[in-house]
Order: sequence, then structure tokens, then C-alpha cells
Amino acid sequence: MNSKSLFKLVIYLINWIKLSLITLPVSAALVAMKQGKMKYGYDFLTVDHNWSLVIAVGIGMVLNTWHAMSFEEEKNVDPKQYLKMRQRFMITNSAWTPEQLQIKVEALLIKHPKRMTVLTSSQDAYKILVRNGYGFKDIVTLERKNEGVEIYSRPKSPLALIDLARNLKNTKEISKHLKEVG
Repeated sequence: MNSKSLFKLVIYLINWIKLSLITLPVSAALVAMKQGKMKYGYDFLTVDHNWSLVIAVGIGMVLNTWHAMSFEEEKNVDPKQYLKMRQRFMITNSAWTPEQLQIKVEALLIKHPKRMTVLTSSQDAYKILVRNGYGFKDIVTLERKNEGVEIYSRPKSPLALIDLARNLKNTKEISKHLKEVG
């Protein structure tokens, strides 16, 4: 096992624990309702919460595995970005003027008219709403910096638990498009 695989395994386990802990209160409430102990507040602590732990760990494993499989489908993923919902990508050595960047962004919007919408724009920054399948939405920010153009993608909802590599796909697709458009 190489160090890259070990790093991914550690990230996977940490993410699994995080998702299990997030789903634990919901599973505890479901178990308490199933046992009929929600009628009286003091009976909640008498519920056998072993099943709550099993359900939370199971849900965490399913969600985390689905999330990790989506990342594994993408090739050449930087290990530092593995299983992260907020993706940051820098296009270096791009001395694009604000007008050139504007033309590239407009071409991107023409290519995806129903999927992408500009939320805000300025001379050096653009904020784009990206609609993905099943009603998921992401916010992509393009910003000119001294080193180049930074692409930052994150889920629109702050309550998102997993993104199934949507933001990674957003950054890759937009960076590829910006590089191709002349």
C-alpha cells in the first residue's frame, strides 16, 4: 500500500466518522419514535440506542462510499482535494485581461445556457450558479489573481453532507473550457 492509498484511506475513515456522527441524532430520534418513547420526554433516555449507533454507522458508510466512488470515477484527483466538497483550482500563467476573461465566461454561458447563470460579476470576479442533476446547485467563483485565475466551487446549500464530486467536475469542466476558448 503506497502513501497515496493510505492517505485516501485515512480521509475515508475520518469522513465516515463525521457522517456517522451527523446522522446519529436523526437515527436516535427514529429509534425513539419506533419504540414509542417520544410521548414522554423523560422516557427518551430509557431507549436502547444500540440500534441508533448501528443505523448511523450504516448510513455514514453508505453515503461515504457513494461519495468516494464518485471521486474515484474522476481521474487525476489531487489527494489534498479528495472527498472535499469545496474545490479550489488555479489556472496559472494566464495573463488574461478582464475583457478576455469576460469573453471566456460569456462563451461558457452560451455553451450551457440552462445550466449556468451569472449571479454577480465585476471586472475581476464572476459568481456563477451551476445547476446539476436532481436539483443540486453549486456556486462557482472565478477570480483573477496575480498568479492566474482561481476557480472555487462549493455547494449552494450549507447543509450539504456530500456532493458526489460535483464541485470537482465543475472546476475541471470550467478550467478546460477557459483554456480552450481563444
